Amino acid sequence: MKKKIIFGILAFIIGIGIALYSESFFRDIIQDIYRWSTSDKIKFVGKNMYIFSNKTYYITLGIVPLILTLENLNQKLTQVLKSGIICVLIFSILLIGISAIGANLKIVECTACDDGIRKLHWNEINYGLIIGTSAIISIIPSLIRIIKWRKKPAYNTVYN
Repeated sequence: MKKKIIFGILAFIIGIGIALYSESFFRDIIQDIYRWSTSDKIKFVGKNMYIFSNKTYYITLGIVPLILTLENLNQKLTQVLKSGIICVLIFSILLIGISAIGANLKIVECTACDDGIRKLHWNEINYGLIIGTSAIISIIPSLIRIIKWRKKPAYNTVYN
């Protein structure tokens, strides 16, 4: 039990550390997806200035390694890699999908666009919500495995 608590706390802290250092990386990716998915119909204007993202971004990126650590604590390396790769793939697909849908909705809702080009301020996109939603949904397979493992009976008895 002590092992789970210590590794869980360390994983959460490492996740928040990763969130702090990867924030600008994810912001750039989301902005690129906004441009790419709309065929450059979105132009960013103003100053690209931010200090910190919202709390959900940091908390969700802290929870993801925590759940992965708790799921894979006593697993073999191949199972750990499999869980990590599945989580990253789901996260990437959701990040691209949510960003593309959001970008196209911004184009559709534009009523005063010049030549179909929507001008967005750098902070009009809720980066924390996009990344947080992608992260939480990507961890669902691991949560399901944890719940199944918890509900599994300790012994197998056959009743006639």
